[in-house]
Amino acid sequence: MKMNTLTVSPRTADGKGLARQARRAGTVPAVLYGEKKDSVSVVVDLRNFETIVHGKGGEHSLIDLTVEGQPELNGPVLVKAVQHHPVSDKILSADFLRIQLDKAIQTFVPVKLTGQCVGLVEGGVPDQHLHEVEITALPLAVPEFIEGDITNIRIGDTLMVESLVVPEGVTLLTPIDRPVLGVKAPRVAKGKGGAAAGTSAGEGEGEE
Repeated sequence: MKMNTLTVSPRTADGKGLARQARRAGTVPAVLYGEKKDSVSVVVDLRNFETIVHGKGGEHSLIDLTVEGQPELNGPVLVKAVQHHPVSDKILSADFLRIQLDKAIQTFVPVKLTGQCVGLVEGGVPDQHLHEVEITALPLAVPEFIEGDITNIRIGDTLMVESLVVPEGVTLLTPIDRPVLGVKAPRVAKGKGGAAAGTSAGEGEGEE
């Protein structure tokens, strides 16, 4: 996975009021922690951070973090969590986990479905259960996505986690018996009297 770059500023005080002030200034509060070191409160430029989390790495991006005025805190981090407003979906805060590039990490990557699904061509309805899976890998070996081929999935079939294509050097942590995507038969609309739409109530009955 590509390593992004981001510069943050130390945050000298905490509290809801100060967090609101930070957001009004176009920044969001964040916490840097991990590697058995003290947690550090920082503020992040919202636009720069949005550019990263809306990119290929998403909300689990790798970042080469620079802390203004405190070079001893600089280093690689994993975006561990992003908190959103429940209504507006705006980013409210974030958590950065310190990592080592030579030590495997646990994270989530999106599932990318490929191929023209036979079941959808037949009129089936897709039902996707998983949009991402959990993996472990060295940070720079984390893939941008894990592929799943749905070409041969027919109505009534399900693509399972065990069928996903996992790159070399990556270990899948999500149970392999979990469904990723299934294709359901289309619902048949019923008219008055319980008859299926497009048929008459007496269709199929013998004539007198």
